[in-house]
Amino acid sequence: MEVGEIYIQTEEGRAILDVKNDKSQIVSLIVQDKLGKPCYEQQWALELGKQSLQFPIADLKTGTYFVWLHYADKTKMSSFKITTSPATKPESKKNPLLSLKFFSW
Repeated sequence: MEVGEIYIQTEEGRAILDVKNDKSQIVSLIVQDKLGKPCYEQQWALELGKQSLQFPIADLKTGTYFVWLHYADKTKMSSFKITTSPATKPESKKNPLLSLKFFSW
């Protein structure tokens, strides 16, 4: 199995790990923070060939994370960094003219 780069898509709240599988097999992906606390875990039944494994990052805080990919009797590890907090909606500014009420007589 070949493991590619991890692509962070902050706005979509996900990361993508590309893999090239040399045979059909079940893989487990575990994301841990730098203290070893699990943040996400999932299993996939992969077919032969290239595939993209997507996992959520929207709830992860700024920091370094490790991705463990377990398959057969092997484990591969990679890491990624979250450098900015997930996008939050800006507060709407109140327009003082919108709070005015006009009356006609």
